[in-house]
Amino acid sequence: MGMKLPGMTDITSTGRLALLQEFERMDADNDGSVDLADFLRTPRLILADLGEPEGSEKGRAFVAANETQWNVLLALGDADADGVLSADEYVALRTSAGFRSPDRPGKGEVCRTLFDLLDRDGDETLDVDEFLRAAAFFCMPEADARSYFGRLDADGDSTLDRTEFTSAVKLFYGG
Repeated sequence: MGMKLPGMTDITSTGRLALLQEFERMDADNDGSVDLADFLRTPRLILADLGEPEGSEKGRAFVAANETQWNVLLALGDADADGVLSADEYVALRTSAGFRSPDRPGKGEVCRTLFDLLDRDGDETLDVDEFLRAAAFFCMPEADARSYFGRLDADGDSTLDRTEFTSAVKLFYGG
């Protein structure tokens, strides 16, 4: 049975649980709210893991895209205007029409800059090894990631282009 949040669409208890787990992963300091420092923790870990300096062109672009995403999330969901997101605010914003809107500012920019980081050889595609790096960030087991890669490789060329990668991220986050 779904629940209805004010002004939001129906969400199943399973969907709510998945969003709460996503929120908990972002709440790096476990204080029950997500602030900018919490939100930027994962992008900074990704940069460090890839050996990409935050001050490099790609590093700056990735952090800036995530900061833009943070500002959009606050604008959509920070109901009490305190500059942080509570779990309830996060669930409400992630299920809102504004979040799903194709016109949402910055939509896709994090994905585009992540693709640029993962494309280590600069060939404008991700091979399976480059994709496995991304899957690890999303805590996806390697066997699942390999299978997922095969399903996403729409043209069968053993690589993912930007469109295929964006589809992967959208599917991972539920469309």
